[in-house]
Formats: sequence, C-alpha cells, structure tokens
Amino acid sequence: MSFLDILLQTPIFQGVSRASLTNSLEKYNIEFLKYQPGDQMIQKGELFTHVKFIISGKLVNYTENKCASLKIKEILGSPNVIAGNYVFGLETRSIFDVYAHTDVGLMQLKKEDFLDLLRKDPIFNLNYLNFLSLRSQNHYHTMLALSTGELKERLAMWVLLLTRKRAEEIVFQISLTDMAKLLGDTRDNLVTALNELKRMGLLVYSESEIKVTDRHGLADFIHDEDDAE
Repeated sequence: MSFLDILLQTPIFQGVSRASLTNSLEKYNIEFLKYQPGDQMIQKGELFTHVKFIISGKLVNYTENKCASLKIKEILGSPNVIAGNYVFGLETRSIFDVYAHTDVGLMQLKKEDFLDLLRKDPIFNLNYLNFLSLRSQNHYHTMLALSTGELKERLAMWVLLLTRKRAEEIVFQISLTDMAKLLGDTRDNLVTALNELKRMGLLVYSESEIKVTDRHGLADFIHDEDDAE
C-alpha cells in the first residue's frame, strides 16, 4: 500500500480521490522521515511547525500531569495524524513526548502549506473542521454522559478524555494512592471500582499502574455506544 493510500484513510483526507490528493500534494514540499525503535520523535514543549502523519509503524506517546505523579502511555499506529488539534490555536506546543515504538515512517507538511491546502480545497477544509469539532465535542459528550457520578464512571471518563480512540496499550502509570487523590476519593474505594471494571474485562491493575484492556468497552460503559473520532 502506497503512502497515498494510507493518507486517504486518515480523517483529514477521507472522501478525496487518489488523483485529487496527488495533484494537491505535488504542489508542496513534503518531507518523509524514518525513525527506529526508541528514537524520540517529538519532545514535550516542542513547537509544532508541521502537520505530521504516521504512514507506517507505531509510536508510543507519554503524557504527564503537572506534578509528574501521573504518566499516561498510549501506542498509536498508522494511519493517523499526530496532535492535529495542536497545530493551530492558543497552544501550539506539544504536551507530550513521542518515541518510535517500531520502525516508523512519517510524512510531514509545513503548517503554512497545510493552511494553503485547506484554503484551496473545500473537502480538505471540511474534513479538518470535522476532525477538530469531533475532538472538542467528544469531551463534552463524555462529561455529560455521566449518570451516577460513581468512582468507576469518573475513572472511565478520565481514560476517555485523556487518550485517543485508536490508541493501543493504554497505561496510567501512577500509584493507586495518588490516583485516588486525583479522583478525590479513598484508595479503598478506588480498588473497589477497579475490581468492578476488571470483572467487566475493561482493565487490569497493580500498585503502580492501571492498564486499559478495552477502551471501546469503557466508551460503551459511559455512552452506551462507542465514542466517535
């Protein structure tokens, strides 16, 4: 499968013909980058100057809270856009560190060229606006879907708000005591909630981490249907 066929599967280029995408992209300076497992691809605080597309392989994303008591690990594969909602707006610096999990192929386009592309093709423009809107609306959709406010619901909400739908191997690296504090509850109540979610086949946990085994199931648990992205 060519990189064009892969790009056509990303939200921004869906519904576009291969010929149209080829004609559009050939007008710009496109860069192709390769990374080996363990290579750092993006550093926290780095300014986004390009729109980046994963066209092969998988990367691992690490996001920390301000006091570094919580680190969230998630793996993303192709086809995907890296931080497409942080390219423009008030915050255009990375909030996470990104490393190659396998051999990774990346295609990037300067954001000035990407803007020009959006201006010239209404389909690309509409797709990108839909992409941004979905990311924004999902947060409200998830928060307003809470019905009981039980701890297991609040924990599921955290996972859905802080991770991507297509993410694999999601792990919250944090002690159970610290996680309970962040959720405003006791450690004993957190363990009870974790055991309930574990029995549902949605996660497993230890003293130092919570591993999500079924993110789609957590979305169903909150929304009664999977979240869209």
